[in-house]
Amino acid sequence: MTRGRKWAAIPGLALIAAVATVLSAYSGAQAGAPAQAATAAQPPVATPTDTAVLRQQRDTLAAPGPWAYSAASSDQGYAPEQPVNFPHPVHVQSLQMNCVYCHFAADKSPDPGMPAVGTCMGCHTVVAAGKPEIQKLAKYYNEKKPVPWVRIHKVPDYVHFPHMRHVDAGVTCQSCHGQVQNMPRVYQYSSLNMGWCVSCHVERKARYDCATCHY
Repeated sequence: MTRGRKWAAIPGLALIAAVATVLSAYSGAQAGAPAQAATAAQPPVATPTDTAVLRQQRDTLAAPGPWAYSAASSDQGYAPEQPVNFPHPVHVQSLQMNCVYCHFAADKSPDPGMPAVGTCMGCHTVVAAGKPEIQKLAKYYNEKKPVPWVRIHKVPDYVHFPHMRHVDAGVTCQSCHGQVQNMPRVYQYSSLNMGWCVSCHVERKARYDCATCHY
């Protein structure tokens, strides 16, 4: 009887061991699930190569242009050196030349226009032809190339500033560009930011709703 009971206990122990193994495996799986979920929720770790690429993309996108960030107006006080030194005081004050003689489209186009080299050489083929700056001008003329003037004033691409409307409304060149006739080198006199424009419109009782400039 004792031997029979001993052999009968062996299957019972095996069953208990099997159940314990299954329960242990199940508990381990349940405990591992949150850790796996947390691991899956974490973003992949960037490798050094990925980090370098991302940094390069960031620097490219954030790189400032010649007018601070890409959508900004040009900088107040900006006074670049030009390929040919054009002395406004001589032409405007001494010779009494009107602005539209050179900026021919200022009263009829959104853009004021720059004179063709032929316009300049209309006088300077004879006048002051031996001066170094005029010789630079003549070189462009002989090579049939425009003078690569460096742009000074620029508003963002989403802003429209039609010169002809302002000129027709009696706004003088000096209102925005300052006393150009006294500038040995032209520089940006005004800020050209939105607050500056809106203040002028308010003062002159002109429209200043969004669609006036942003269209």
